[in-house]
Amino acid sequence: MIVRSAAPRDRAEVHERTDSRALETALTAWTLAPEPTSVHVTAAFAPAAREREWLRALACAGVRVSWSGDSIPATAIEVAARTDPAGGVRAYVAAPEGSNATLSDAVGLLDTVESTQGATALSLPVTAGALDLLVRGQHARAAAPDSILPRRVVVLGRAGWEGKFVMAALEERGWKVSSRLRVGPNVFVTQGTPLALDTARTGAVIALDSSAASHAGAIAAFERSGGGLVLAGDAPLAASLRALAPGRAGPRIAAASLSFASAAPRRALGFFPIVALASDAVPLESRDGRVIAAARRAGAGRVVQLGYDETWRWRLAGVGDAPAAHRAYWSAVVSAAAYRAATPIEPGRASDAAPLASLYADLGAPSVASAAPLQTGAGLRWWMFALLALLLLAEWTSRRLRGAR
Repeated sequence: MIVRSAAPRDRAEVHERTDSRALETALTAWTLAPEPTSVHVTAAFAPAAREREWLRALACAGVRVSWSGDSIPATAIEVAARTDPAGGVRAYVAAPEGSNATLSDAVGLLDTVESTQGATALSLPVTAGALDLLVRGQHARAAAPDSILPRRVVVLGRAGWEGKFVMAALEERGWKVSSRLRVGPNVFVTQGTPLALDTARTGAVIALDSSAASHAGAIAAFERSGGGLVLAGDAPLAASLRALAPGRAGPRIAAASLSFASAAPRRALGFFPIVALASDAVPLESRDGRVIAAARRAGAGRVVQLGYDETWRWRLAGVGDAPAAHRAYWSAVVSAAAYRAATPIEPGRASDAAPLASLYADLGAPSVASAAPLQTGAGLRWWMFALLALLLLAEWTSRRLRGAR
């Protein structure tokens, strides 16, 4: 009896259950109380990262940890810094189709999102701290990354209105621009050091037209090393640049509108449609079933093919704040391709970007809970031995008092 009373209590079967709202209190109780054999969490939303770590610690201590939750929303958020001198971030959020989500930062609410199939992209010029996506009581958080350090942009092509206003738009946005524009046979106008192509100083090269093909070797080496490339207008028609392009440039299509005074001002621009897309190419913009912009990876870098060849008309003939829209468009095109050089990320930033996926990774697949919390003894407790000893002592005392031998 002494041996059995001193036996380890892991023979006891103790089952505990709780739900996601009372989980933190239950974790404290499970940690301070005698160790349970198994615990089960019935979750309406995924436990927070701190609570999952706590459950993992219990599992490592020998407790069987299980969970269930058919109504947990599958949500995720990713935050990427924009390669743009203006700063800001780009947030990609995913949630069950048709659900309403709110996006907040450390200051407060930023936007509301009605989820559709796939991910929704949001461009945020200013944020403070980590971003929080809330869907049906569940939070998904991702820390905003450190700022991207934009490199200069090199513009190559023929001298003309397009080159002039593309450079103006980028410089007004804050990009540093070098250029080499052909004026005539063997005659060039140069700004900066455009042909020193390396990712230490250059983020992207813009080939405005097929005349940039004379530098195709340097461009290809730069792109393979991680640099960005924008092929605009008829540049992909050059054989030396065609291998880098996401697709083949087809015959030029005339503008679909005569006026820029519409909700879609780029319909007033002609373009070279992108046909025969490469298998790894991603369409970025289309009109009337024709792809106008596409992107692909080639080597360590990225290539953006842009069918427009006269965007300067938008800047000059557009209504309202057309110059600002032209600047923002070209900056977005360059940002999509440019080499990304980020400052070191601050260590220790909390992130819980995909709570349901993290729950699977931390605790495994869901399971069914035991029928009910129960506790059954298997072995004598110390108080049972003490009671038996006390009864033996009482019997011995009684016999002594009665003179029994």
